[in-house]
Amino acid sequence: MSTPGSAFCCMNNRVVVRSLVTPVGCLVAMDDGLIQWRPNVGINKRTKLDAIATVMVVLRGPSMSIETAVIGDANGGVTLISIPSMDVIDKFAVEGGVVRSMCTVSSSESSFLVATQSGQVWMVGGHVPGRGVHLFTHDGPITSMRLENHIIQIQSGWTRATYGMDGSQTDSIDGKKPFHEKARQRANRRAKILGNEQERSELPQPLMLDLPVVA
Repeated sequence: MSTPGSAFCCMNNRVVVRSLVTPVGCLVAMDDGLIQWRPNVGINKRTKLDAIATVMVVLRGPSMSIETAVIGDANGGVTLISIPSMDVIDKFAVEGGVVRSMCTVSSSESSFLVATQSGQVWMVGGHVPGRGVHLFTHDGPITSMRLENHIIQIQSGWTRATYGMDGSQTDSIDGKKPFHEKARQRANRRAKILGNEQERSELPQPLMLDLPVVA
């Protein structure tokens, strides 16, 4: 069966926007919403999302083999896809714009933390009330996130912060502060050097006698 020229051209014009390499294959996201699983052994499988993928996570099953892909997209969607069949298992939606980061709540349940461009953090899952609960909003886009001992650790630009599962902020570290301190120290050293040079220029200069040139 031949492929029409227009369809062939369209496939060649796709651009890879995300990829995730695993020991058994590679998960690839295209700029038209296409998601493709490329196993090391076997045939490629694919599915199509309603929006461009922005975050991809894969999960291992009870047998420790990779069984599920969790994909966040530019419309605030979160889609669970089975691997290697690429069948859609479930879909969730959150507010706050583009999904920027995700992590699992625990290895024993299918619920996830989802962070967005606007700084909102949600918990989604089939057993979550209403299938989605807004936990808190951070002041700025969240670029990475992890959960450890029921503490949510986020990175937002230069800022690192920690939150409890109830949304209370427990800590915040401004990553730019050490650079500002070093810049202040450099400015102080430069001012001291310039001050010393100014003092030396104001002192009487020793008389320099012309000396004969030795050939």
